[in-house]
Amino acid sequence: MTTRITGHVRRRRYRDKATGEWHEGAWEYRIELGKAGAARRRVERGGFRTRKLAEAALREELRAREAGTYVARSSLTVESYFAERWLPWLSERTKNPVRATTADLYARALRLYIAPHIGKTPLQELGPADVDALYVSLAKGDPEAGRKPLGAHALHNVATVLHGGLEQAVRWELLSRNPATKAAAPERKQSPEAAHWSPEQVGAFLDWADVALTAERHIPVTFARKGKTYGYQRTVSADPMQRALWYVVANTGMRRGEVCGLRWSHVDLHSGLLRIEHARVQAGGRVVDSGPKTARGLRTVALDASTVDVLREWQSTQRRERLRFGTSWEDTEGHVFTQNVLFTEPTRYGVPVAPRWVTEAFTRAVQEAGLPPITVHGLRHSWATAALEAGEHLRAVADHLGHSDTSVTDRTYTHSVRRVQDTTALRVAALIASKRGAARNVGGQTGGKE
Repeated sequence: MTTRITGHVRRRRYRDKATGEWHEGAWEYRIELGKAGAARRRVERGGFRTRKLAEAALREELRAREAGTYVARSSLTVESYFAERWLPWLSERTKNPVRATTADLYARALRLYIAPHIGKTPLQELGPADVDALYVSLAKGDPEAGRKPLGAHALHNVATVLHGGLEQAVRWELLSRNPATKAAAPERKQSPEAAHWSPEQVGAFLDWADVALTAERHIPVTFARKGKTYGYQRTVSADPMQRALWYVVANTGMRRGEVCGLRWSHVDLHSGLLRIEHARVQAGGRVVDSGPKTARGLRTVALDASTVDVLREWQSTQRRERLRFGTSWEDTEGHVFTQNVLFTEPTRYGVPVAPRWVTEAFTRAVQEAGLPPITVHGLRHSWATAALEAGEHLRAVADHLGHSDTSVTDRTYTHSVRRVQDTTALRVAALIASKRGAARNVGGQTGGKE
């Protein structure tokens, strides 16, 4: 049988040391928690101006203790909770620790948006109105302070961080309820169709790579100085590594970090397969090794014959370079894509490519190729869009891309999926229409009078 928790209120009395007289002070309440061995357990809370306030506080705590929702008082602020407890725990927990890039995204959301507005608020005093005020303030921006309105996607990220962190505070019994749950969370608006190329444009890009990156070329460079325009020809050497990199991204739809982290030990050129197990990502201004973005990110991808041939050429070149530079070669893990950094002292050889370099190199390549500007991720979108419009099943495309489930693929490529669905609907309708005459003839033969 569970012992019922009881309590009572009383008024504190204190003695004046100078006169020896007793005086009545503030009201307090005491809760009896039973015995722990031979000792009695009790808690006391004081500082109430009236008996009514003390009784109300006592009833509230007794109700919470009986319901199992009682939370001990804490001076923890919102900022200190998120920065010192929740964020470190996310990266260190034994089950599903977050990736470095995710931890960096959450830390920036805290530093730039949450902490400046509600960071000093005591965690246990944060209410739904405070959360709503944060969302409204971020959405409106502050022109006088030079703060632009936050877009729908970024605002949704802030809401995700805030709700997730406060939900964990409830599990840790630092809060009795999540104040973000009753707040008006910003809607996650449908993103416009991601910029991508058509299959013809992807083919034109690889054609450019076959020509421009396989031989020395001269690129015109112009610049202005003191009102005059100057120009010169910049000589650029052949770059078989970059050519192989664009072939892999364009023909597999791999993420930028997955390509940077790819190792030869996971590439089987004989069978035309590669295994994605590692990634190199940008987090907090530095490059870190990571696993794939999702659990389904651990996957095997098939390579087409042209990509296998280009990778073989690059592998032979890389092996010759590694033998040539010997102990100066930096990569010790067998990364597929490495480069020599010439503009350093001393020159660096065999350096695994960094995600930021891939982005910058792709921007230059697109300009040289004369194609519409897209991002490196746009090549991934191009692959997925082409696959869906070619009639590939949504589940197959999701598995190939390493999406956690088909809903991610459906949401990301909504426009492409709808076009495929529209085409399918028209094709089925046309099939039915093509059979209608035959059906009427059959009906006439079987149901007509002799």
